[in-house]
Amino acid sequence: MVSQSSNDVIPEPAHSRLETRQTLDRVTFRATDEQLEALVDADIYHTRSQAIRAGIQRLLEEHTQADVDHESR
Repeated sequence: MVSQSSNDVIPEPAHSRLETRQTLDRVTFRATDEQLEALVDADIYHTRSQAIRAGIQRLLEEHTQADVDHESR
């Protein structure tokens, strides 16, 4: 049996997986505090990570729609 000290970090499932059970990868990038806090401070998202994931999802949806529009011409 392995004992755990109070300094051991046990990751919560929400930090490594989405609700849909998809594994999340860690990505590092630079942004200003104002950029990172804007949506969190507005109570739109609970965390900066949620705001970033939502922004990436929106970009992907816009890109997919642009592809569909281009192909239908």
